[in-house]
Amino acid sequence: MAYNKLNNPRAFPGNSNYGMSLRDYFAGQALAGDMADEALPYDASSTLLEERAQLYYRLADAMLKVRAQDEAVTNTTAMMGLSI
Repeated sequence: MAYNKLNNPRAFPGNSNYGMSLRDYFAGQALAGDMADEALPYDASSTLLEERAQLYYRLADAMLKVRAQDEAVTNTTAMMGLSI
């Protein structure tokens, strides 16, 4: 998936163009969940950490994809005068 401001906006929009993207925020939340559940050992190897980081970003990509699909459905139904 190619990222741009339309499908990967800032996580905390404001007057600044700086800060984390929504993709980064989603990936960070997946990491936080793993750490809260102690699913990631503190002495994890670099290989395991890189594999988990890839997983978190794949999860974030999936969330952005579903978010875009949901927005498309919502926008289409709104243009038709319907509500979901």
